[in-house]
Amino acid sequence: MKTHEPITIGNVELDIERYELRRAGQHIRLERLPMELLIFMVSRGGELVTRADIVRTLWRGNAFRDTDNSINTAIRKIRIALGENPDDPKYLLTIKGKGYRLDGVRTSSAEPLTAAPAAVRVLVLPFENKSGDPTQDSFCDALADETSANIGVLHPEQIYVIARTTAARYRRSNKSIAEMAHELAVDYVLEGSITREGGRVRILAQLIRCTDQAQIWGRAYEPVAQGALDSQKEVGTALAREVSPTLAEQQQHMLARRFPIDPAAHDAYLRGRYYWTRRVHFHAGFAAHHALSGEDFTRALGYFETAIERDPTYALGYVGLSNIYGSTATHGLFAPSQGYPKARETALRALELDPDLPEAHQALAGVHYFYDWDWRRAEEEFLEALRLNPNHAETSRLYARLLLVLGREAEGHAQFERAERFDPLGFEGSRIFGMVQSGRYQEVIREFLADGNGNRSSLIYQVLSIAFEVQGMHKEAVEATLDALTRCNEFARAEMIRTVWEAGGYDTLLQWFLQDLLARRQRGYVSPLLFAEIYARLGRQDEMFHWLDAALAERSSRLCELRTNAWFDRYRSTGRFRNVEKRIGY
Repeated sequence: MKTHEPITIGNVELDIERYELRRAGQHIRLERLPMELLIFMVSRGGELVTRADIVRTLWRGNAFRDTDNSINTAIRKIRIALGENPDDPKYLLTIKGKGYRLDGVRTSSAEPLTAAPAAVRVLVLPFENKSGDPTQDSFCDALADETSANIGVLHPEQIYVIARTTAARYRRSNKSIAEMAHELAVDYVLEGSITREGGRVRILAQLIRCTDQAQIWGRAYEPVAQGALDSQKEVGTALAREVSPTLAEQQQHMLARRFPIDPAAHDAYLRGRYYWTRRVHFHAGFAAHHALSGEDFTRALGYFETAIERDPTYALGYVGLSNIYGSTATHGLFAPSQGYPKARETALRALELDPDLPEAHQALAGVHYFYDWDWRRAEEEFLEALRLNPNHAETSRLYARLLLVLGREAEGHAQFERAERFDPLGFEGSRIFGMVQSGRYQEVIREFLADGNGNRSSLIYQVLSIAFEVQGMHKEAVEATLDALTRCNEFARAEMIRTVWEAGGYDTLLQWFLQDLLARRQRGYVSPLLFAEIYARLGRQDEMFHWLDAALAERSSRLCELRTNAWFDRYRSTGRFRNVEKRIGY
């Protein structure tokens, strides 16, 4: 911090230029660490300072075993220097469960001191070579270097880029983003990959926020230039120009609220997020129908509970719990009444702790959508989440589903494409998912067959199995189902389905699915909507409507998307089906 005006706190004067503390002209002795902490708190202009902020600023993120004691000692010495009563401090206040705040800071002109936002710290990782050509390794490194240099030049006061020599140490590292963030005290990581198809080079890049490992920006490039050096400069410049404004904007919104008091809580949250993300990006109906393992949800729940135990004020931890309670019901593991009341309670708790947390607004929107069937309130929460973070892919994809249910197809598909554009790796298949929901089955099949059967996400094969079956392409539907299951490591079920199909064909397979559901119902919870779907596929209307009534009675989560559920397409024109839709609120 640079200022030529001395700063006053009560009757104490701080001269940062002289690195001196005075009272009535008399020098007050203060050791280096407490003095650095005092200057840091002054620079925050009366904002909350968490213990994590202090560790990160004074120790560069390295939390040694004596960090807590060192902070406590420094706070005590500052209070002594300010002449504070430790039992009733007036200036250096402890905010219980949060951190500290320094009040009463003024310059000699009597104007309150305002804080200048700290520069964000970004690490540009060496790009991953997925081209299959080892000679591209040097191009990957050079592209990362070019991008790093360009970002550092564009906004030097707002963005601090970690040195490229340090970044190079993380080439092919097994360390997680959370570990890199902890070691280097970085706020964002830019990572990318390079693939080659024929003569075309495709470059994917994404910007990851370290606090929650959310992607806040992503792009795909196919350079026009032919030479390696020209391509490197072209893409490196484009990346820097696009990502720098995002980083500069993020710098204005770096709030200590996202960081827990206990770093272990944050670590537990990130681990839980990994398992939740790995499992939730499936088609919920496919997952429930095939009883896909809920192990990832269970692991995620344990980590989120640990995060809350370590820091009961950590809002993101409650968001994680809300996501788990809601998604396990939607994916058919539990009845809605077991999950969504808890999902609502934890989402509201997160908003109570942090009203401006976009993930919390998204979590509450999910409750309004899947359980309340309150489209207006759901949309309000989705829009608030996107206002707070326009680049949040998860919010865009879920909001897109609501828009399709409301018949606003153009807006819905724009949101699906937005999700896949912002996170092309994590949200692969979002656009095709939306096309199946809006009944564009032939278009989906044509696009899939044109591109060929490559290495794609499980979600793509899950929705393809639906599109093929609706179009009467039963063999292709079974093959897509088998592809989806094997990508989920459900090898035994895939083999059983193949055996039944080869022995008896489509009708026999549907009957096997029905018997499987009946057997599972004897052992535990099975959503009545699954029975309604299988009877719809079998063409047995009376049984279908019986189970739809049961699903309405329990507020089955996926009933909110009955209007876009492919299995009921042939019944939509009947008066009985329209009555069901009215009871949902369409």
